[in-house]
Amino acid sequence: DKYLFSDCVDALEKIKSQHPDAIIGAITNGRGNPLFMPSVKDFFHFCVSGEDEGVFPKRKPDKGIYEAALDTFYNLQEESLDSLNWIHVGDDLANDVGAAALTGAKSIWFSAEEEDSEMPSWSTATEEEILRRAKLNDSAKKHVSSKISKLDELESAVMHILAMDG
Repeated sequence: DKYLFSDCVDALEKIKSQHPDAIIGAITNGRGNPLFMPSVKDFFHFCVSGEDEGVFPKRKPDKGIYEAALDTFYNLQEESLDSLNWIHVGDDLANDVGAAALTGAKSIWFSAEEEDSEMPSWSTATEEEILRRAKLNDSAKKHVSSKISKLDELESAVMHILAMDG
């Protein structure tokens, strides 16, 4: 809970209030599972981690982790769907926006920091890795359906995407 953004719970409450039938899942490369976080666990229906058996080694940005999340979503359904409004919210252009788009998601890019911020001085990334990452990020920008800088903008971004699809 201590690593959540301060406005996370309010944003989730607003989404659940406006979209009570929404299925909310988490997709992570790590071990942080919102189903075990007291303040947000009741908002989430599932979590898929790149560490999960059957997912590893298909971690972000591999589309396999997103396919696993879709499989989990469909397994939660009691009846078949005529259509799916799948919206993915992520803070990383390559790992979240670009990768989720490979499986048909509309993406909301949560960019709380400056886009052109410098590489941290503690980074161990090589020049080649930095250039590869920059290309992935540039490629992912075309898949941004909406961009927010604060979580209190999330509900408006969701409504914008739903109106575009509607």
